[in-house]
Amino acid sequence: MGNWEPHMMATAIGSLPHTDPEEACAMTLRHLTEAPVWPQLPHRDFRENMYAQYSEGLPGVVIDAERLKVYCDTSRDLLPEIEGVYRAYVDGDHTSMAVGEDHAAGLYAFAARVREGGTRYTLLKGQVTGPISFGLTVLDENNRPILYNDELADAMVKLLNLKARWMEAFLRDTGAAEEVLIFFDEPYLVSVGSALVSVSPERVVDSLRQCTEGLTCLTGAHCCGNTDWTLLFKAGVQVVNFDAYSYLESMALYPDELAAFLQEGGVLAWGLAVNKPDIDGEDADSLSRRFERGVELLVSRGVPRDLLLERAMFTPACGLEGVSAAQAERAYALTAELSRRLRG
Repeated sequence: MGNWEPHMMATAIGSLPHTDPEEACAMTLRHLTEAPVWPQLPHRDFRENMYAQYSEGLPGVVIDAERLKVYCDTSRDLLPEIEGVYRAYVDGDHTSMAVGEDHAAGLYAFAARVREGGTRYTLLKGQVTGPISFGLTVLDENNRPILYNDELADAMVKLLNLKARWMEAFLRDTGAAEEVLIFFDEPYLVSVGSALVSVSPERVVDSLRQCTEGLTCLTGAHCCGNTDWTLLFKAGVQVVNFDAYSYLESMALYPDELAAFLQEGGVLAWGLAVNKPDIDGEDADSLSRRFERGVELLVSRGVPRDLLLERAMFTPACGLEGVSAAQAERAYALTAELSRRLRG
């Protein structure tokens, strides 16, 4: 996985409650001074919903902003559109699958700010919705997840890969990044293995691996609930981000696999600033204690302490679109303060 050192730096998942891109960018850059993330603003426009946001170019896609729904119409011939995705993928033409500014105002405002600001950041972080979550959430006209349509699912994975490649290039072109980190956000991994979702572990790993093909930057995966963390350890990403505030015990179920992931150069990103109004009752001391208890729990299960400390990053527990702007800023400020404090 290379020799990249995380140095307990602070970053974030990305979504915020703001509707003004400039305000969201200013708040982000005020607190995340090493590894800022471009802000997703789902309350600004439905097209910034994490599924609609990456749907441009998806064969058969329909964005129904009035009903707040994105789906694929498979009742018509999608072969030409599927072939178009394959052609772009084979040619490495990620520019044809760019995320438009009307789908990601925060991304474009962020790029403009860091390009003009004159600061060079250790990391610039971006995010793309992961293939399992995208494929289970986006349905066809019969309410069947597109993940179960083999041709459409394969095109979807290639499309997300092209989106990630484009985003890496877009962030690098700002000239403000020593390195770029692209996360694949996978909230629906909490359902994998349940009776409600028929997706094999092998498919999860393979789909995520395909999404990272051709990327030259650091890659990560985020899940905000309880899941089989070995799936992400096997997927080839360098950073695994989990909600350490609410689901620490779930990570402690896989001590051997976690230790091997860290030993091979992987990074564990601890989501400690809760993404709920409860953040008002937290401070840097309380979050530091949570981290210390988490380390002690994992050490008690056999994970080496030095690896846990050397291979750590910090984030909020998940996206922050569900809290107030003041609470989102508090989560960013506490994450940054936690990083500074624990380094000391």
